[in-house]
Amino acid sequence: MVKRILLCSPERSLSRFISIELQKFDYSVDFEENGKTALKQVREREYDLILADFQLGDMNSQEFAKEINYLRPATIIIVMASCEEVQTNQEAIGRYAVSIIVKPFVIAELLDLISRIFRGRDFIDQNCSLIQTRTAYQDLRLDRKQHVAYRGEELLLLTRREYDLLATLMASHTPLSREQLLERVWKYESTAETNIVDVYIRYLRSKIDVPGRPSYIQTIRGVGYGMRE
Repeated sequence: MVKRILLCSPERSLSRFISIELQKFDYSVDFEENGKTALKQVREREYDLILADFQLGDMNSQEFAKEINYLRPATIIIVMASCEEVQTNQEAIGRYAVSIIVKPFVIAELLDLISRIFRGRDFIDQNCSLIQTRTAYQDLRLDRKQHVAYRGEELLLLTRREYDLLATLMASHTPLSREQLLERVWKYESTAETNIVDVYIRYLRSKIDVPGRPSYIQTIRGVGYGMRE
């Protein structure tokens, strides 16, 4: 199945070059110069991945990604940013984007990143369909087809990374170490920092937990994380 990519950047020459290179690898690519027109596209059609510049002219990528997370929470977002923008906005970008690529970059680096992200998502989807994966836990429920989660009847606005992490935890009937979660959720992406797991567990808890009630996700000292039994 052809992967659909939306490229959003005010830099026309860069976007044209990236589009040509992506199409060489059989990706279907749409291009928009600003956030508002890109959001209109997202409302009208589904994309497998959105590649957005940090500055979009009419809004920054954080505002753009928040809107995407509301409209299409399962969409993968990669942000292109300068080194200075990453240094001052990394955590904020990381709340909504699956990955950040620092400009200037070699096109092969971007193509490799996109390929690894798609392979990782396909692995998670195939793995969940082949095993008896829990799609419900207490009042949490997963929709594996749409890659979204519910608490009761409420749609939880999880990013694709947060959804993958929750699905992986629910799929396992035993606690998982940070290394195991890194391998399963970040499978083909090159990161050796296990503390990124702790960061995303914190993000996930902030969205799924109910104030005053124990967290759905239990920290098991010396082991890692698991769904609270």
